[in-house]
Amino acid sequence: MAAYVGSAHTLASPVTISQPALVSSLTFERVRLESRSFNRPLYYGGRGGYFMPSRPSLGIEAEFIHLKVFSNPLQQVHVTGVHKGTPIDNELPLGEIVQRYSISHGVNLLLFNVAVRRGVGRITDGPNGRLVLTGRVGAGPTLPHTESIVDGRQQEQYEVGRMAWQVAGGAELDLWKGLYILGEYKFTRTRQHGEISSGTAESLLRTHHVVFGLSYHF
Repeated sequence: MAAYVGSAHTLASPVTISQPALVSSLTFERVRLESRSFNRPLYYGGRGGYFMPSRPSLGIEAEFIHLKVFSNPLQQVHVTGVHKGTPIDNELPLGEIVQRYSISHGVNLLLFNVAVRRGVGRITDGPNGRLVLTGRVGAGPTLPHTESIVDGRQQEQYEVGRMAWQVAGGAELDLWKGLYILGEYKFTRTRQHGEISSGTAESLLRTHHVVFGLSYHF
């Protein structure tokens, strides 16, 4: 079992908004997204896994990651498409149309991993060695909480999101009788399609994570 906190950096992404009833279909290019990992609600994660006695280097896991993203409405972006029936192709502040776009109560990745590990340096009170090197790949659903204000119209909700996947690698160092301190790098990818007032918003979230925490090996 493991629990961790850390920092995430989500790469800039196009944000596409579709509001058919309002005759709006817009693409905002290279919208910069912040993680605010150490602001409330905190970025965190946890997982539990089972490693087979017959093959102790290979295991399966379930993992939850509370990733967040926020857009700054003051940033200048290039927008193309149709806004309320009027064609647009211009640079403008994001907040001129989108006053808020965030997933602050979490993109909430629920991932199922295949994990491998290798122990280095045997010790009597550590079941898997003084240092454990780990790697994992996984995929699973998301449960995002999308918050938006578009042209002054606000909406937010939890919803069933699209699939996500991750690759990760790290190390765990023995502290005491099966308790380890861990450090890990992750890369996750998910394309989210959330509801907004009178339509939907879509963004590609490609995120680098650096995390640290504690694990316990039974």
